[in-house]
Amino acid sequence: MAAQSAPKVVLKSTTKMSLNERFTNMLKNKQPTPVNIRASMQQQQQLASARNRRLAQQMENRPSVQAALKLKQGVCHLCGLFLLPMSINLLFSDL
Repeated sequence: MAAQSAPKVVLKSTTKMSLNERFTNMLKNKQPTPVNIRASMQQQQQLASARNRRLAQQMENRPSVQAALKLKQGVCHLCGLFLLPMSINLLFSDL
């Protein structure tokens, strides 16, 4: 039994770029590392927090919001003076 050898397969180059060039380009265009992503996310959160604080301050300074807050404080003050004693009276009225 004679061993038959498989015919050689010759592949012609199908790309215009060598492996060295391909890997060099991959290294140049690599994605940012997770540490860089985490740092950029923290910067974005700090910036968003500063913007939110600024917006909250602007809202608080609006006359309509100040009027609503004063109204709420007045209602809460009335609740504390009138409703609380009434609820205590209701609790003890059954005794």
